[in-house]
Amino acid sequence: MRLGQRGATVSFMVARAGIGATAGAFGLSLMLGCGGASTSERGEVDVGRGHAASTEETSASFSATTGEAVQAGEPQGGTAQAGAAGSTQSSGDARGAAAGGGVQRPKGKLTRAEAEQYVLALVNRDRAAAGLKPVVWDATAAKAGLRHAGDMAKHGFTAHHGTDASVPEERYTEAGGSGLSMENAGCFGDAEARELDPDPRFTPESVERVQAAFMAEVPPADGHKRNILMPRHTGFGVGLAKAKGLDEVTCMAQEFVDDYGRYDPLPTRAKVGDVIRVAGEVRAPASIAGVGLSRVDRQKPRTPKELLTTGGYPIPAPFVTYFPKGFKTPKPLTVNGNRFEIDVPLDDKGRAGRYGVTVWATFPGSKDLQVISLRTITVEKK
Repeated sequence: MRLGQRGATVSFMVARAGIGATAGAFGLSLMLGCGGASTSERGEVDVGRGHAASTEETSASFSATTGEAVQAGEPQGGTAQAGAAGSTQSSGDARGAAAGGGVQRPKGKLTRAEAEQYVLALVNRDRAAAGLKPVVWDATAAKAGLRHAGDMAKHGFTAHHGTDASVPEERYTEAGGSGLSMENAGCFGDAEARELDPDPRFTPESVERVQAAFMAEVPPADGHKRNILMPRHTGFGVGLAKAKGLDEVTCMAQEFVDDYGRYDPLPTRAKVGDVIRVAGEVRAPASIAGVGLSRVDRQKPRTPKELLTTGGYPIPAPFVTYFPKGFKTPKPLTVNGNRFEIDVPLDDKGRAGRYGVTVWATFPGSKDLQVISLRTITVEKK
C-alpha cells in the first residue's frame, strides 16, 4: 500500500496477529483475560470506500482448574471460545460506529486526548445499546495502552506481546494498575518500521473503523465484541498512535478494566522463595474467593516478524491457589468481611520467571470464580 493514499487497501486480521500478513497489513488482535482464547480472522478493508471480505477463524480455549473445593465445585478460569464464521462489514463509513446513540461525530481531526474520549463515547454507546452500564475513563489503563499502541505502530506489528517481551498484564501492572485488564488491539501487520507522529491528529473515521470492526463480529467469531460488551467491566482506557503521513490507520490498544477492590502494594521484583503478603479489600458485588500464583519463563525480545506469528495470548494458569477455611487449600486465606490477606512464597519448584498474582471472586447469581485482579512480579533466582 502507498502510505497516505486515499482508497489504499489495508488488510486486517482479527485476534490472531498478522500470520501470513502482506505488506501494509492492518491487524486487529484480541486478548480476553482469564483464559482468553486465541482467535484469528482475516479480511481486506478498502480504507477510502469500505469493504471487507473473506474471514477465517481458528480457536483455542483454556480452562484453569485452580483448586478442589470441599464445599463447592472446582473454580474454573473463564473460558473464551471462538470458531469459524463468515462476516462482512462496511468500514469506510464505519457503519454502526459513527453518529448515533447520542454520539455525534466530531468535525475535523482530533488530538490524542480528544480521540481517546471519542473512543470511550463509542464504546459506551455500544454498551448502552446492549443494556449495559457505561465504563469510566481509566488513565492507568490508557497509559498501558499507549505504550503498546506506540510500539505496534513504530514496528509494524499486531500482537499482545511487545517488542520488549512485555504482555498485557505486565504493562498494566507497570503503569500502576491493580485490577484486571483485558485488551483489544489493532495495528499494522507487515513488520515495517515507521516513524511515529509525535503530535498525532486522528480522523474520526479512522477511529470509528476499528470500533466498527470489533462490533461487526458475529458469533462465534466475536471475541472483541464480547470483550466490549462484558457486563463486569467498570473502567476503560485506550492507547492511540499513528505513523507520520498515514491518516487512514489508527493503531489502537483498548484496555477494559474490572475494578472491584483495593489491594495492598506488591513488589515489582523479587527472588525465588521470597514471601509476599497478598492483601486487600474486595468491593460489592464481588465476594472474595481466593488468591492464586502463576509463573511463566521470561521471554526474550522478538522481532516484529516473529511477533506476528505469536497469535492470541492466554493468561497463564495458577500453579497454586489459596482458599478460605472450609476448602481444600495448601494454606487458608484469612478473610474478615471483604478484607483478605495471606503470606505466600514466590516459589514454583525453584524456578525464576514472570509470576502473576491473581485475586479471585464470586458474583451474585453464579458460583463461578472470576479473576478481578492480576499483577505481575519479575522473580529472579537467588
